[in-house]
Amino acid sequence: MKKRRMLLLGASGYLGAQIFHELQQDADNEIVGTCYSAPPTGEQLVQVDVTHPAAFAALLADFAPEVVIWALMSATDEHALITEGLGILQAHLPPKSRVIFISSDGIFGQGTGAFAEEDPPLTLSERNPLARYSRAKSLGEELVRQRREQHVIVRIGPLYGCNSLGKWDKRAATIRQELAAGRPITRTSNLFKTFLHVQDAAQAIKELADSSFVGTLHLGPAQKESYYSFAVTLAKALGLNSRLVTEDRLDAEEAREKGIPLDTSLNTGRANALLRTRFRQVGEAACSATKETERH
Repeated sequence: MKKRRMLLLGASGYLGAQIFHELQQDADNEIVGTCYSAPPTGEQLVQVDVTHPAAFAALLADFAPEVVIWALMSATDEHALITEGLGILQAHLPPKSRVIFISSDGIFGQGTGAFAEEDPPLTLSERNPLARYSRAKSLGEELVRQRREQHVIVRIGPLYGCNSLGKWDKRAATIRQELAAGRPITRTSNLFKTFLHVQDAAQAIKELADSSFVGTLHLGPAQKESYYSFAVTLAKALGLNSRLVTEDRLDAEEAREKGIPLDTSLNTGRANALLRTRFRQVGEAACSATKETERH
């Protein structure tokens, strides 16, 4: 039987590595994963700069993927990554190929969650240092939506947990490090997000790659968390002293002045009804989190 050709852009990243792991579990897939710099030891990835027209176009022509998963993020210039890389992808990808574009809750820079898929993006205020990133993600969504009939746009909040390479997200890693050393930490109790376990995100994206769904989907559990409640719950799950986590609050006026939205949580009801993937709440990760801690 002919295998389905799948191209994963950004396979060396925190989320990308987990998606790559999930895709490899299916023998019906022929997978090419890419990385920007040298691939991690033992990983069979193709090194390519998607903003380099000749190299990226050659990869697309040689492999002719039926599904492309965009798991790329630039720490320095997301706008260039979107306008140049996504433009090359759209120009050289076969018309019937499917694109899964991983976006962010950062497109909702104003208003109050829980945001639904139909809610219009209102990008972050220019006073926020992430404003350029927010605009770039919103532009990427629009380009995919307009130019690719077979598309899925997935929006996600902050990711956490241990991925298939044994790598933790920076947020959870800091919580583990500080509390394990007996040092107190402070987290904000009125900044709300939809926290998503990296393994659940990858499983859902793999499921969408194999499905016929077209449109936008918000991934994650039903319940939102503040940064404070996330830290406390994760600490308990890891067997650490949650009493070392103290809370503060961000003044509403200060938040407005800095362009910080207090609640960018997502309404995930559609994904929870549509997908087989079950999105765990932070507190439900206790067993797996403890095992991950023991292994790493």
